[in-house]
Amino acid sequence: MQWSEYTTAERLKALRGGMTQEGLAERAKVSVGVVKKLEQGGTASLPSLLSIADALETDIAVLFGQQAPRRAMAVGERAALRLVSAATHDAAIGIPSDVEPGTTAELREAVIRADAAYWAGRYTELGTLLAQLLPEARARWDAAGTAEREAAGGVLVDVFQTAGMAANVWGARDLAYAALTYGRQIAGLIGDDLRDAHLAATTSWVNLRDGRTSQGFALAAAQADRIEPRMSEQDADRWSVYGQLVTNAAVAASRGGAPDDTAREYLSQAHAVAARLSTEHARGGHAQPYGPMYTATQAMSVAVALGDVAHALELMDTTKLDGDLVPLATRARYGLDVAQIHVEVGRGEAAAGQLEEVCRIAPEWVRHQVLPGVIISRLAGAVPVKRLRKLADAAGVPLGVQDRAAATADGTPVPGTWSR
Repeated sequence: MQWSEYTTAERLKALRGGMTQEGLAERAKVSVGVVKKLEQGGTASLPSLLSIADALETDIAVLFGQQAPRRAMAVGERAALRLVSAATHDAAIGIPSDVEPGTTAELREAVIRADAAYWAGRYTELGTLLAQLLPEARARWDAAGTAEREAAGGVLVDVFQTAGMAANVWGARDLAYAALTYGRQIAGLIGDDLRDAHLAATTSWVNLRDGRTSQGFALAAAQADRIEPRMSEQDADRWSVYGQLVTNAAVAASRGGAPDDTAREYLSQAHAVAARLSTEHARGGHAQPYGPMYTATQAMSVAVALGDVAHALELMDTTKLDGDLVPLATRARYGLDVAQIHVEVGRGEAAAGQLEEVCRIAPEWVRHQVLPGVIISRLAGAVPVKRLRKLADAAGVPLGVQDRAAATADGTPVPGTWSR
């Protein structure tokens, strides 16, 4: 069931989770009678509702089902998002900065450092870096002479791409689309079709996170056709970006963006590109490394989406990821897919163990993912409720959502699950 399909009384119970009615009333500074009345289907005054929503660390739109619960974002990340949003739009508009920008080479190193923070899930650090990088990269672009303009523009494009990736993880889809569009505009000005295609690949991924699978597929497929390398092409950067596009097309197709056989066709192309590269390669050291291991993780994602359990189990046995070559975020996402397959075949303990491992290695990253909540809800009855609650806390699943899927505060099973 969708969050909006529950009654306000059910949503309040779910959000309250393990907190008692008395505890909620005390925290919200309302009477216990108000809480009980709401959970029995009654009404309350707006001030009381606002106080209850604040006590539950949510807002009234969530309480009334107009918006699904958001996963908790750390204070530092919220501040970072605000800074990145302002810096992104200011850099796009060209608002002058009073900072003396670094050289193009220095800024290129800073971009690579920001990328490393992104892939390691260090989002507060990432936000701080981007808030400084965006105005400096724009200032360097504005000051660049003819000889330096292409290189400076490339740095600015890549900063916009990293900003779009960060915004996507934070759930700020409008900012993600805007940052990537700004980047594509600069790529067009400097005539860099490869960077433009790379930004399109990232945009297609944002579409997937936004539930726009058809749009994500169409964009990735069209851009793949546009930049497809010749067989004699030796440029690893071009093959890497092309591989990312056909992989994104495969994933989008598997999630409903196109027929199943289309997903398999694009995945076959992705494997061929990965084999040609023979190892993981990132364009200019920037963004997602692409190669055989990354393709294997996405093959798992496609198998999960298509319900091809047999192939997914085979991939689990054969896929080996090198932590020196595959970013933490990619390994963690693969771990979630493995956990989901364990759930599909009734291996509750194995699924819980896999999810615990993902939470251990990528504690910040996992709190911005939707899949942990789905896995936890499906583990109801397969593992103890106490363990589910610990998992939900580690994964950043909103307080009470796991209880709604698994049990009420007193341990009584509740039918139905919540999906986002």
